[in-house]
Amino acid sequence: MKIYKKVIKVVFRWSIITLCGYWVLTTLIFGHAYVDETDHEYPIYWSGIDAFINDEEIEFALNKPVEVKLDGIDGPYIYTSESFTVSANNKLIKKAFDMRQPVEVNVNNEDRDAFHFSLRGTYHTEADNYKMPDKLIAISDIEGNFNAFYSFLVKNGVMDEKYNWTFGKGHLVLNGDFVDRGSEVTQVLWLIYMLEEKAEKAGGKVHYIIGNHEVMNLYGDNSDTDTKYVAAAKQMSGKQNWEEAGKYLFSAESELGRWLRSKNVVEKIGDYIFVHAGIKSKLIEENLTIQEINTIARKYYGIRTKELKLDEKERLVLNSFDSPYWDRSYAMNILIAGVFAFHDPFNASYHSTTQDEAEQILKFYDASKMVVGHNVVSDITADYEGKVIKIDVKHGRDKYSGRTKGLFIENGIEYKVDDLGKRTKL
Repeated sequence: MKIYKKVIKVVFRWSIITLCGYWVLTTLIFGHAYVDETDHEYPIYWSGIDAFINDEEIEFALNKPVEVKLDGIDGPYIYTSESFTVSANNKLIKKAFDMRQPVEVNVNNEDRDAFHFSLRGTYHTEADNYKMPDKLIAISDIEGNFNAFYSFLVKNGVMDEKYNWTFGKGHLVLNGDFVDRGSEVTQVLWLIYMLEEKAEKAGGKVHYIIGNHEVMNLYGDNSDTDTKYVAAAKQMSGKQNWEEAGKYLFSAESELGRWLRSKNVVEKIGDYIFVHAGIKSKLIEENLTIQEINTIARKYYGIRTKELKLDEKERLVLNSFDSPYWDRSYAMNILIAGVFAFHDPFNASYHSTTQDEAEQILKFYDASKMVVGHNVVSDITADYEGKVIKIDVKHGRDKYSGRTKGLFIENGIEYKVDDLGKRTKL
């Protein structure tokens, strides 16, 4: 027992040293800009040496105010009888809105893309299980990148350049994190919204799986959000606190907020489980079904749960280390292990999911494979002896870059596909 504790201490010590060294090095190079959302400032701001490389000013400052301003075309944000849009000259425009009138969406990109559609008004909770269609295409972690999303859909026959659904009875699976970081978040969401109805009319289906960043946005966490959305939220809500203002963007009173609240965090399609981060063995130890996971997750959409008293099943679904939309155990590395060790050095459950555990999880849900995003991989990868397919890649910022990739399954055969229409068998 003494030897065991000594080994744990050594591993813990070196994990912390490695983590601290990594933090110091990356901070020195790439900077530090943590935002205090209460005071709207950077307590410590450091631009990083990378600024010099990019011909930018190197800067170090204490209590630097965060610049928050509107930045180009955005919206619309619709709330029953009124809508807000941001104009090209950065003005927030409020208008009376009739739910029967078409919604027009303009994209702040070089091509000035635009599309329009009608609101549905009512949103039904999505099912947990679906039959496998003849063809299915999945993509993850678009993060407000309209150009990448558009070109991927067009080149893989999901829609044409005029936004018509061309995938027939096929299914499109969006495996979480379509918000945050990018500058066309609203436009990406409205495109998904529009394609859902067009797919249904053609006998197809769009599955929008909620990821950790959707959950964060629902409860107002703006830590990874372009600050132009904070600026819009503050003006629309009249609230200065970032989190309180952020909640307003996707509140239960907003059209996008109501729609997002109908989505699941896990779905089973045929023999495949689609989940943003992954399912840990601890969930099946509690006999959590897919339906229970989704019911618990939806119950807390829009609520920060960190300080709440939760039962064990709720904790597993919502906790950042075990949650299906936060889990890192399918991509464990020394950095992630160091974070886990720092959080709780004597908790043996913080480990990479093993082959046996992955197979037990799939068996419990009567599935053969799991498709995950959340953790960036260099290419679409079939891991765990082909049973876990990882599809979060660093997508291109431009249309038709060849770097935006996803998974295509047709008649049981799996391919990786890109936004040039290239298809390669896995």
